[in-house]
Amino acid sequence: MNFLQPFMFWGALAIAIPIFIHFWHQKKGKELDWAAMQWLIDKSQQQSRGFRLDDLPLLIVRCLLILLLTVLLSQPVIKWFKQIEHAERIHLVQPSASLVNNYRFEIESAIKKGEKVFWINPESEEIKDLSSISNQQNNGILYLQDVINKVSKTGVKLDLYFLSDLKLLDLPKIYIPESYTLHTLTDSSQNYPHKYLDLEDGKKLFVNKGQLTVSGPGVSDNLPKLESSPVHTGKLNILVDYKNKAEQQTVEAALGSLSTVYSLPISIDLKSVSEKKYDLILTDQIVSKINPEILYVLSGKSMTGNQNLLSNVIQLQDSLRIQTSEMVNSGQLPEFLGELLISHYKLNESPKLVSPRQLNAQFVQTKPLKVNQEGSLRPWLLILFIALLILERWMALKKTIQKSYV
Repeated sequence: MNFLQPFMFWGALAIAIPIFIHFWHQKKGKELDWAAMQWLIDKSQQQSRGFRLDDLPLLIVRCLLILLLTVLLSQPVIKWFKQIEHAERIHLVQPSASLVNNYRFEIESAIKKGEKVFWINPESEEIKDLSSISNQQNNGILYLQDVINKVSKTGVKLDLYFLSDLKLLDLPKIYIPESYTLHTLTDSSQNYPHKYLDLEDGKKLFVNKGQLTVSGPGVSDNLPKLESSPVHTGKLNILVDYKNKAEQQTVEAALGSLSTVYSLPISIDLKSVSEKKYDLILTDQIVSKINPEILYVLSGKSMTGNQNLLSNVIQLQDSLRIQTSEMVNSGQLPEFLGELLISHYKLNESPKLVSPRQLNAQFVQTKPLKVNQEGSLRPWLLILFIALLILERWMALKKTIQKSYV
């Protein structure tokens, strides 16, 4: 037995009230003098020393009334009459080949057991065999709430199979009656949209399997899915402004090598052109104003203020010359600049995974009101309370009448 308001049991302490009144009432009385009273021995007075449990049945009835009232206010919920929970299971599966292959054993076992299995789609089609996956389109779990509302009923446990995706967090909270179990799969394939640079002549620059890749009309390799719009279009405008000519020549050579390897269309200026928007600035001079859309590579003591806290500002301690820089001496400068471009345009940014905490917070279990399971107990307790109350009034009235006759 459970109680919806267990804190009401503190009211059981009120049982001390009728006990206190009972003993207090026995001590209370008045002496009435009458003729020849002094010659009588008050035997009853000698026997009344200490506590006497007079009218014990009435005291018990009053204590039972308080205890029964406390139980009623605590709202008992009896579960003895409850049927076996979750006699039926229903499985909801997102149409995804990778998901089905991962949970094929569980889904096929459910079908063999005669448990109902449905696709998560607008039609909520029941799955008879997994060969129908070829006719399905993966629309994510946009229709999950609708399917849950269609198939849910009292006493059913739901098993949900779906891909764990950040798009899930964009949906409203998903409410599920009764209990449920989540079976998720993180899509680790390269099917998520990749960010890319749209270069000249229809070429696209992106990161594929950790490496910079250029695609074009003549490329026939298996390429990943790209986003609908590029993060940058056209040439890369680069400003190379150094006081040291040797350092300037070194940086120009590195940019030329990077452009040749990856077919990057770049436009290099050695002096700043007013009203021209640059994508990359390399300099050894102090930059007073930082544009958040531009990537800065500063060498030497060319920073002021809190510029070192900005993600688009890269500070190098040494100048980019063969004599002072190990990176230039080893020929790694072009690769270094390429990695900076990748990081600046977030070309290597993969989709973030949904944490278990985020996933659990997206689903809310709602327990609809059952068919008043506690109703079979509370009416009987109420009837018993009324009966005891009537008995208590009758016993108290009878006691009063007897005393009045005496």
